[in-house]
Amino acid sequence: VEEDQAKAVEFYERAALEGHAQSRHRLGIYEGLKMNFNSALKHLMISANMGLKDSLELIQKLFIDGIATKEQYAQALEGYQVAVEEMKSHD
Repeated sequence: VEEDQAKAVEFYERAALEGHAQSRHRLGIYEGLKMNFNSALKHLMISANMGLKDSLELIQKLFIDGIATKEQYAQALEGYQVAVEEMKSHD
């Protein structure tokens, strides 16, 4: 099972580097489960800034739980809103 998990993380990392927001989000969850909250927040901030609502909502929960700062949540919210507006403008 550990080998499969390591392989999954490797694939998520590759996909995240290629700009796949969901993979970046999953890396954030993985890091959070390992209690690496700084790393988790970095991944989640990137995917929220790519317009992934799940990441924004998770950062909000981390803020409520006292793990993320108000500034981090505000930055994620602003980045998310910009990304959503950019997606709308391409329609």
